[in-house]
Parts: sequence; structure tokens; C-alpha cells
Amino acid sequence: MKILPTQERALIKRQALIDAATAEFSSIGFEVATAKSIASVAEVATGTFYQYFDNKNEILRVIASTRFDGLHQQIGLLELKAVNEAQLTIIGARLDIEGQFSDTLMFVYQFHAGDPELHQVLEQRRALDPKLQTIMDQGEAVLKKRVLTFVNTFNISNAELIAENLFAMAEGLVHRLVFHSSLYNSTERDRKEALEVGAKMLASYFIQNQAKTNLDN
Repeated sequence: MKILPTQERALIKRQALIDAATAEFSSIGFEVATAKSIASVAEVATGTFYQYFDNKNEILRVIASTRFDGLHQQIGLLELKAVNEAQLTIIGARLDIEGQFSDTLMFVYQFHAGDPELHQVLEQRRALDPKLQTIMDQGEAVLKKRVLTFVNTFNISNAELIAENLFAMAEGLVHRLVFHSSLYNSTERDRKEALEVGAKMLASYFIQNQAKTNLDN
């Protein structure tokens, strides 16, 4: 990967190319997009593309890395919000587990629904590009670690297995809503209802576990 420029003008051009590549990959697909078409959308010369990127594989890796960085930051803010709200509750009151799941599912859904075409490009290309695969595996590992941290707050013996299943079920629900919308009613209200039902189902395991722990104590 080429060295990141330090001059503001160069950084602006590089970002314009990243934005243009994102738009091209989403609208016409990775295979059809070219360095020339990306440069044209960015309103720079094709040679400028190669000043900052070796090829379109490299720029897609940058897009993937940037998306995960933003997702991790926003998830962190969402978790902080949940903690702050929990601190405002009466001491000893049960944490609103269902509310946490509902907020998280809605956030992840909106993230995917914001650019579903790009997400599909990334999923398709990860199997063909080992470097992109590594970036996406590492990005998902951070998310899975956060899920495991949440599960560990319940003192569950098989926490890693529960966390892996929880991640897979949440991801599966979001993907079905975003990429197979014909299976659901088409309105946003219906999709929100599907997420709320999903939140209830995912939260029920932890609510029952918490109730059992309270009885045992």
C-alpha cells in the first residue's frame, strides 16, 4: 500500500477517489469499475489514481478498513450510552436487556441498509482477496469481542459459544432484512417490527438466565 500523503490537498484528492470508488462499486459493481471510471467520478486524471493506489483491490481494502473503523467507533458510543442509562436506574434494577438488543440491532441494520450494494461487494471480494479477508476478519473479531464482553457480564459458563451464536443470529437477522426484503413486508415500519421481535427473542435467553441466577442466589 502506498504511503499516506501528508499535504491537505493530496489528502482531499485521495478521499475524493475513495468516495468515488465507493460510489462506483455500489452502482456498477467491482468488476465493471476501473481506475479510469473512478478517477472520472472523482474529477481527477487517471494517473492521479495511481499516485495513491496501486489498483482497485487496494482502494477496496481501504474502504473496508475505514468502514470498520467507523462502525467500531459508533458501536463504542452506543455501548457508552447504554452504560450511562444503566447508571441512572435504581440500584439493583434489572438492566434493560431487550432495549439494548433493540438499539443494537437497529443500529447494525441501518449501517447495512445504508449501502447494501457495497456490503455485498465486500462479501464477494473477501473470498478472492486474502488481504481483504484479513481486514474483514479482524474487523469482525473486534465486534465479536464486544459481544463476548457483554455475555461475560452474565457469568455464563459457555460464554464463548453463546457469544458466537448470538453474533451469528443477530447478523443473520439483519442480513435477511437488508438483502432478502421480499421475505418481509416492504415498509420500514414492518422491518422495525421484525427487529423488535428479534430483540425479544435474543434477549429472552439472558433474561431467563438472569432470573435463574437470582433464584439460585
